Amino acid sequence: MADDNKRWFEKQAPQMAEGWWNFYNAVEGETVLDKKTKALIAVAVVVHGRCPHCTESRIKKALALGISKQEIGEAIMETALLSSGTQIFWAKEVYDKYLG
Repeated sequence: MADDNKRWFEKQAPQMAEGWWNFYNAVEGETVLDKKTKALIAVAVVVHGRCPHCTESRIKKALALGISKQEIGEAIMETALLSSGTQIFWAKEVYDKYLG
């Protein structure tokens, strides 16, 4: 790959980048989980991570796999539920100590 076509991390940490791409390809390849399950997990994770680019990319990929808008919507709502729950309960002891 020409240096101009490399991402920043491929230029600055080529051995690590190669390892990351190997990991990426292994996880995205054929595994025990089916493509639909992986796609819905991916949507959930990128929504939780708040990455607009990744969210758009993963929603498009899910739609291309035939996953319905309703299924994607439910995955996003499940993510929102669990994400809000972690914020409510993650520091219970501190909240109880200062807020009663």
